[in-house]
Amino acid sequence: MKTILHPVRFAGSLLAAGAVLVFSGCANNVNTYERAESQAAPNYIADKRVITDNTLAGTVRVVSINQSTVSGNLLKIQATVENLRSSQRTVNYKFEWIDQDGMALDSANETWKSLPLQGRESTTISTVAVSPRAVDFKLKFRE
Repeated sequence: MKTILHPVRFAGSLLAAGAVLVFSGCANNVNTYERAESQAAPNYIADKRVITDNTLAGTVRVVSINQSTVSGNLLKIQATVENLRSSQRTVNYKFEWIDQDGMALDSANETWKSLPLQGRESTTISTVAVSPRAVDFKLKFRE
């Protein structure tokens, strides 16, 4: 017996199957696995947050900020950043360096950088101070 597919039903079935494939492929969430008991001993620092864009704050969150010293006298900052959404987001960030007198240092190397994050992904961003005079920093985000 020969089966004849009605063109409208076939197109509807094809669209439904395509929609299932598209929507199941849209979620680019990231699964992460790591050691249950970390061997690292990070030097986490307390941070102060100034939120001026609630939409951005609901999209990306700074989980923690860690600092160390490299090359003997340069401050290194590493921040763990998390995408709070289930879809990919791209934000821009930059670090600014401050000396012991509270003055901004020339941060010519510190330009806005693009950070694409998959859904629910956490990643780290880091930088090294432009001068041994840097004792503090600001981390800024924008969309």
